[in-house]
Amino acid sequence: MAGKQEYSPVERASLDAAAQSLLSQEDSEKHFTFGRSERRLSPRQRFTRLALRSLAIFVFVLVHAGLVLLLARLIISTPTTNSSTKPASSSTGMSHGHGHGSHSSSGAGGYESAAGDMESHKVHYTLEGVPPSIYKDPSAEFSMVNPCGSSAAEARAAGCRFGVLYGAWLPEQCWDDETEDRFRAYDDWKFYLKPNRTEPLTWDQVAEGDQEYYLVEWQYHQRHCAEMGRRFFTAISRRGMHTIDSYLSQWAHTDHCAHSIMESNPTHELMAILQRKFPDCGLIRWKNE
Repeated sequence: MAGKQEYSPVERASLDAAAQSLLSQEDSEKHFTFGRSERRLSPRQRFTRLALRSLAIFVFVLVHAGLVLLLARLIISTPTTNSSTKPASSSTGMSHGHGHGSHSSSGAGGYESAAGDMESHKVHYTLEGVPPSIYKDPSAEFSMVNPCGSSAAEARAAGCRFGVLYGAWLPEQCWDDETEDRFRAYDDWKFYLKPNRTEPLTWDQVAEGDQEYYLVEWQYHQRHCAEMGRRFFTAISRRGMHTIDSYLSQWAHTDHCAHSIMESNPTHELMAILQRKFPDCGLIRWKNE
């Protein structure tokens, strides 16, 4: 065709190559421009960007570490059955129960040793092996040490009275008629000397304070803990610290009651022991050791 320029396939290929070269050059300029924009950041801007990235990494690591710790805690706290901790059975004794004031720790080491494991307040025993009741508080100082002696005869001679709520001989200074009377009126409490309920005792018989221990129902244990809390508050707020005894003052018993009062057991199950005590009286101070 005259007057018109024709292009051969080779010439078309050359044109395509030139176009691709131009596009590549534009891309290079864009990347170069981007790199230049990065280099134009001020030191403060670069520091801010680095700080934000570091913070994001720290939060990420912290969240994952928390999840790992939570999972580990759940695995560790899963209860396991250990046959060696089961109480021995006895034809004449109780298989398990709660001793008022009986704890696996004496409280001599202060709060840390008294708190212990959440399950430490549970005391398993047979009637032939009841652990002694803990009614002294080595972490506190008292104005009257052993004011009622160590026997019912000595307590009577010293003018002390036996409180059924406490299961303790107390001098007048630490006696509280209000708490004792309220507790007695709450229910027709039942007391026994044998697990099969063959030797029941009345309130007045228990109030003589001659027996080493009395078996009581679960309802008694929970009400005892509630009234002991009330007794402590009234002593602090109205009667004075000098009316607090070494059974009421100890953290171990308070911690024991805090756990026990939340337990759900049959109300009239005979599963607790009220043990006789001879506390000190007249709290002066806690040593905070």
